[in-house]
Amino acid sequence: MDGTGVVSFHIIRGAAIGLLSTLLTGAGAAPEASSPSDVVHPLHVSTSQLAVDTTTAWLRIRMFKDDLELALAARAGVESLGLEPSAEHDALFLDYFNEAFGLRLNGTEVAGVIESSGEDFESGDGELRNWWYQVRFDGTEPIRGIEIRNEILYEQFRDQRNIVRVLHVPTETRKTLYFAAPDGGWTEVAW
Repeated sequence: MDGTGVVSFHIIRGAAIGLLSTLLTGAGAAPEASSPSDVVHPLHVSTSQLAVDTTTAWLRIRMFKDDLELALAARAGVESLGLEPSAEHDALFLDYFNEAFGLRLNGTEVAGVIESSGEDFESGDGELRNWWYQVRFDGTEPIRGIEIRNEILYEQFRDQRNIVRVLHVPTETRKTLYFAAPDGGWTEVAW
C-alpha cells in the first residue's frame, strides 16, 4: 500500500484468460449462451482486490466494459449506454453496485463511495476491454472481520463468476473468495 492508501493491482491477461475460462466454466465444457455478446467473449467474470486496513477498506473491481454497459443500460431503461468516466455514470454504477455488492465491517453493512473509475486501455480491444472502479468503505472502529456478498452482473449472465482477493493489511493475511451465479449470500472472512 502506498502513502495515499491506494493499492496497486494487476489484471489477469493474455494466456491466463484461456486457463481461467476453463477453470470457471468446467474442464472442456462450453458455457451456455446468455446473450449475443457471448459470441465475442464467453467468459463473464469480475475480478476484485479488497485491501482492509485498520478502519477502512478499498476495493478495486474490474469487469468487461460491454457486460457492465448492458447491466447499466438495463438499469437506466435505455437501449444502450456508452460508459464514460463521468459523475453521471459513476452515480449510476454506485447505485447498482451498492445493491449487487455488500460489505459488512464487524457485522455492520457499509455503502461504498467511488474514489475513481476508468477504462483499462491495456486490457484488450473492443469487447475485451475492461472497466474498473476504486471504491472506499469507511468503518468506525478497527476492523476485526468482514462479510462479502458479490452478485455483480448476476442478473445479466447466468454463468457470471466474481473473484475477490482480500488482503488484511495489518496482518498481511490473504484470502481468495469465489462467487458464482445464481448463488447468493454472504461469505465471512476473519483474521
